[in-house]
Amino acid sequence: MRKVLIYVFTVVMCIICYGDRAALSVSLPKIIDDFGLSASQAGWVLSSFLWSYFFLNLPSSLLLDRLGPRVIGFGAVAIWSAAMVEGSLAFTLPAFLLSRVVLGVGESPTFSLGAKVMRKWSSPQRAGLAMTFFTNGISIGLGAGAVSAGYLVSAFGWRRAFLILGCIGFLWCLAWLFVYPPDEERPALRKPRITFSVRPFFASKSFWGIVIGQSCANYANFLMMSWLPVILKKNLHLSLAESGLYTAYCYGGAVIVSIVAGKLGERFCVGRNLLAGDRRYVVSSYLVMIAIIGVLPFLHSVLAIMLCLVLSMGFVTACTGANMALLADLLVEHETLGAANGLLLTFSNGIGILAPVVTGYILQFTGGFEDVFYMVAVLLLAGSIGSALLPKETISVAMKEGEAKCA
Repeated sequence: MRKVLIYVFTVVMCIICYGDRAALSVSLPKIIDDFGLSASQAGWVLSSFLWSYFFLNLPSSLLLDRLGPRVIGFGAVAIWSAAMVEGSLAFTLPAFLLSRVVLGVGESPTFSLGAKVMRKWSSPQRAGLAMTFFTNGISIGLGAGAVSAGYLVSAFGWRRAFLILGCIGFLWCLAWLFVYPPDEERPALRKPRITFSVRPFFASKSFWGIVIGQSCANYANFLMMSWLPVILKKNLHLSLAESGLYTAYCYGGAVIVSIVAGKLGERFCVGRNLLAGDRRYVVSSYLVMIAIIGVLPFLHSVLAIMLCLVLSMGFVTACTGANMALLADLLVEHETLGAANGLLLTFSNGIGILAPVVTGYILQFTGGFEDVFYMVAVLLLAGSIGSALLPKETISVAMKEGEAKCA
C-alpha cells in the first residue's frame, strides 16, 4: 500500500507541476492584453521559468541525492506554489517574470525526483513503464491545468486562477510528509560516500546519445506545453475556454497513447540485453512517431488535426520515460541517478528553453506555425538516428571517496 501511495503522489506532483505551467499557456491571451506584449515577448514570458530551471537542474539533483525525495519534494513544491501566488499578485512585467523564475527554482528537481523514486520503488524490468506512468503526469497535468485554468480564467480572471493553483500545491506538500517514509532519507549517511564526476559523462557516447533523444523530445514537449492552446485557438478558431478544453482533449488522448506505447516498449525489452542499451531502439522509434507533427500543416479537418497532435504528444511522453529508463539501464552507480538525471536535463532543457522563444519569433515574422512544425519534424528525425546508434555501453560516473579526487 505504501508503494502505491508513493507512486500516486509522485505522479500527482508531476500533474501539479505541469498544471501550473498549463495555466500560463491558457492565460496567455489575457496576460498579453494586461501587459501589452508582442508575440516575441510572449515567447520570452513562456520560457522565463526555464531560465532558473535550466541552471538548477544539476545542483538540485545533487541536493536530492544528499537529502532524499521527502525533503526535496516538500521544499520544491512549496517554492513553486509560492511563486504561483506571487505571480497572481504581480502588476508589472518584471515582477511577473520574477515569479516565473522562482517557479523554475522550485520545479528544477521535479523530474530527477520522479526518476529516483520510480527507480527505487520498481524493478529494473518495469522501470520504463513506471517512468511512463510518471511522465503521464505531464499530459494529465497539462490537460487538467488547461481545463481548470480555462474555466477559472474565464470565470474569475487569470490572477485568481494562479492563486487557487498555488494553494493546491501547498496541500500536496503537507500530504507528502505523511506519505513518504522518513527512514528513506539521507542515503549518503547510510552508505559509502560516492563522489560524483561529470567527466565520464562527457567521454561517453552512450550519454550523448541519451542527451540527443531527450533534447529532441524535450523541444517538442516545450513547444506543445507553451503554444498548444494558441495553436488550437488560431487553427480551429476557438474561444479561450474552448482552447483550454481542446488542449485537455489532446493531453487526455496522449495519456492513452503513451500507456499503450509504453507497454509495447516494455514488451520489446523482454529478453533483451538492457545493459547493452537495447532500449535505445524503443526511444528511436518513438522519436520517429513524434515527427508526424510535420504533416500538421497539410491537415484541415478538426478530427485529423486532433489525432495528429494526440499521437505526437503521446509519443513525446512515452519517449521521455523510455529515455530516462535507458539512462538507468546503463548507469552503473544507481546512487547517483538523481544527479545523472539532473545533468541530462540540464542539456535537454537547454535545448527545450529555445522552443517557446524561437516559435515566438517565427510566428511574429511568418504569421503561422507551418515552419515551426517542419523544423521540429526534421530535428526529431535526426535525433532518432543518434538515439539508435550511440547508447550501447554502460556509464560509470563515480568513484568511492578516497579512491579518486572529484572531477
